[in-house]
Amino acid sequence: MKLTKKQIKRIENFAFNYYRKQDFAHNIEHALRTVKLAEFLAKKEKADIQLCRIGALLHQFHDNSKAVEELLRKINIDKVSKEQILDCVRHIRRRTVNKAKSLEAKIVFDADKLQSLGPLGIYRQFAYLSEVKKLGLNKVKETKRIQEDIYKKLQTKTVKKLAKEPHKLAVKFFETLEKWLK
Repeated sequence: MKLTKKQIKRIENFAFNYYRKQDFAHNIEHALRTVKLAEFLAKKEKADIQLCRIGALLHQFHDNSKAVEELLRKINIDKVSKEQILDCVRHIRRRTVNKAKSLEAKIVFDADKLQSLGPLGIYRQFAYLSEVKKLGLNKVKETKRIQEDIYKKLQTKTVKKLAKEPHKLAVKFFETLEKWLK
């Protein structure tokens, strides 16, 4: 994929304006971590780095891919690139990841989901639940379930390897917590 500097700038502005309005777990810092991880994974997995970067920037629009589609139309992104970007955006959810057509969409999924695993993932989920919803024991169990589900759905060899240690720490954390709660 080859985008102009002007197209990239428009995409960045569009994305960052959106992330500025989001909660703690989905803000600009999350977007930048997702981009950094996607670029790293793209290099390791020999994928299109620019597509992974753009997909990572726009991944949080999974519930509003029409807005991304409209932006890409306005800035004259070619049809093939548009479909590749939308593949990354539309298949970021755990329930749709298996429908991803490209390695790049799988990389964007993994870059986003790696942040939901281990100590960082537990912290983000608890902070999000405290800020947006109520944090209670049922939410702790939900966080454990989400961790397990995400771990099973990781796509790339690189991220599966990276996730092992954080996942072990999360399992240990939840085992310890369950003992304390008895």
